[in-house]
Amino acid sequence: MIGQREALRLYGCEVFDPAGQRVGIVGRFFLDEDTEQPAWITVQTGLFGTNESFVPLDGAAFDGDTLTVSVLKETVRQSPRITVDHGGDLLREQERALYLYYGLEYM
Repeated sequence: MIGQREALRLYGCEVFDPAGQRVGIVGRFFLDEDTEQPAWITVQTGLFGTNESFVPLDGAAFDGDTLTVSVLKETVRQSPRITVDHGGDLLREQERALYLYYGLEYM
């Protein structure tokens, strides 16, 4: 599990999938409201990092330089496109859609 201290070091790190394919670069991270632990990151993908996709931190591993997530690059590429409001929080419907898409239990 990636804690808050590690999460602060994630920004700008390269992200790889379990097969070793480069997914992109960490943009932002989002905390779970209940546990206050990092639960999601955004990954900047596409030409010049113009796209941003949400990726769960569940099952991810951080070695200090790179982050390996538990989902494949293609899965991230096809994930729901979500725009975060200016407050920086996901809406409940957005959060639910991400959990459903990635096959995670939504609480």
